[in-house]
Amino acid sequence: MALLILSFLIGSRPGDLPSDTTLTHPFAPCPESPNCIIYSRTFDVAPEVLYQISLDAIHHYSPHSVEPDSQSLQIKAVFRIALFGFKDDLSIIIKPGSESRSEFHIKSASRVGHGDLGVNRRRVQRIMNLINKNL
Repeated sequence: MALLILSFLIGSRPGDLPSDTTLTHPFAPCPESPNCIIYSRTFDVAPEVLYQISLDAIHHYSPHSVEPDSQSLQIKAVFRIALFGFKDDLSIIIKPGSESRSEFHIKSASRVGHGDLGVNRRRVQRIMNLINKNL
């Protein structure tokens, strides 16, 4: 019972990972519930390189399914929460920036429930840490 109550009170908030506010992400906004996070930033690397490193990072965390699209530089993945079987959606969109820079946008959101106990925020942080490590 306490876990259920906590899941409503604790979760991922868009402000948990401060994004680059000069970028406009291409996603629908997160709901008011704390079970979604969107993060955007720029990288000093070619979009195709960032795409491959991002795809490798997602595969590292064993998603339930992955739909990569190298033409549009987009990745869609589904992660399944082992304990409850809930599914979370993750999307990455990479856009070419000026010169050899890239805009990176990631969204991770629970399909059901009000809170996520910070799972989506931690997932994005782990993916970002692995991307940064491999650049």
